[in-house]
Amino acid sequence: MQIKKLKEIPYGNAFVEIANKNTFYLWSYRTLVAKVENGWLTIKGLYSMTTRKHIGAFMREYCGSNYQVAKQIYYDGYKLNIDTGEVVEIEKGE
Repeated sequence: MQIKKLKEIPYGNAFVEIANKNTFYLWSYRTLVAKVENGWLTIKGLYSMTTRKHIGAFMREYCGSNYQVAKQIYYDGYKLNIDTGEVVEIEKGE
């Protein structure tokens, strides 16, 4: 496992925990806010304005996308495949 700071916010209270090439997690302060497992992005919550900035930086750096996409999939209850662009509903318990 590897821990990295976000390039855009190196002094912020956010970090990315990298388990492997296709699995990584965004932590803002001490809260898990986004995860990519086997290429599927799930947003756990939007929380504060600062956390939203962390999500935006994470989306640009790790997902090739932006905060608006993260916000939309969160509100709609979807997850996004960051490799293919496929969007599916989150199953109960995820």
